[in-house]
This record gives sequence, C-alpha cells and structure tokens, in this order.
Amino acid sequence: MLGDSRVRSVLTLCAFAAIPLSALPTMSAVSARAATAAPVANAKELEFAPSELRLWKDPETGDHFWYFTYEVVNNTGKDQRYAPRIELIIDDGRIVRQGEGVASRVGRELKQYLGDPLLEDQFEILGTVLQGKTHAKSGIVIFRADDLNPTELTVMVQGLSKETEKRPNPKTGEVETLRKTARIDYLVAGDPRPASTELYPIVSREWIFR
Repeated sequence: MLGDSRVRSVLTLCAFAAIPLSALPTMSAVSARAATAAPVANAKELEFAPSELRLWKDPETGDHFWYFTYEVVNNTGKDQRYAPRIELIIDDGRIVRQGEGVASRVGRELKQYLGDPLLEDQFEILGTVLQGKTHAKSGIVIFRADDLNPTELTVMVQGLSKETEKRPNPKTGEVETLRKTARIDYLVAGDPRPASTELYPIVSREWIFR
C-alpha cells in the first residue's frame, strides 16, 4: 500500500481526471504481464479521459461492481473506428474484462442512477468517432467486483491507437505483436464502500505496449 504522504498527494490528482493521457505524469503502481513502457504519444491516437472509479451494489442481487465513465475525443485529423478492449487487472494479477458477468440490467440501472442520457455501454459505443470535441462519445465501463480487498486496480484500454511494436517473447523467443495501450492505475484506500460519495482516484496514467 502507499504511504500516508503519497496518499495525500494522490488525492490531489482527482482534478486531473478529464486531462488527456499525454498531459499527465507517469507513476507506475501495478505491474502487468507482457507489458512494457512506451514513450508518450509518438503516433496520433484517440484521447481518453476517464473518471474516478466507483463501487456499486446491485440492490436486487447484492453483487458489487466497479465502474467508471469516460469521454473519448478524436483529434487525429480523420474519422476513426472505435472498438475498445478494456480490462481490469487486480493487484494479485487476475484479469477481468469489461462487461464480463455483468447483466444488461445492471448497465441500464447504473446509467439511470447517473442520470446521463449520453452514456453508452460497451456495445452502444462501438463505431466511428467523428472529428472534434463536439463529436466526443461518452461511455460507461463496468466490471464485476467479486473481491473487495484489493488496494490497487489497473485498467488497460486497447483500441485508442493503431501503433504496434514487434518484440521477441522473453520466454519463448517468438516474435509477438504488442499494441499501444492506455494504462490507468487507481488507488482503493481503506474499505471500499458502494456509495456515490466514495471516489477512488487515478494515481497514474501512461502508454505501454502490451
């Protein structure tokens, strides 16, 4: 876990949640397998601005879900196809995919709870992102929260950039294609509670090849 002094500095980053990835400092919090750090923004990519993480409890089943909202903006100079792959990495190495084990009803109720008619789920948001801020898309990402004990959570987002790199696998020696991926680290300090006032802040954001 992070020390008290780092926690205080981390909490000040909440105000930066809407800033594009390339504008924020890098502070690695959780290691991810088969991932290596990449230089910032060598190629044009979609801008991805996530919110803080929150926890929601389904009143019908009692199940818990992590969720966050985001805005994606296309300033690349041409229309872009958007079909993201978004995963949550638990601090013990487990990986949960967006929407995995999440009933469509949960998504509808969360969007109603948030009161934002422009939010799109993982299927609704698929398609072309037109150029400019006025054509930005707003999405919601939901993960099952079967474990409420982690203190650090990492979100990986593929599909914002077309940039790739070919590198040999350190174990097999075979050449693999790695994709430029947005990595977002969240801090979960204390006992997570499913309350609208409880926000779990972003502690670092960077590009990696994974």
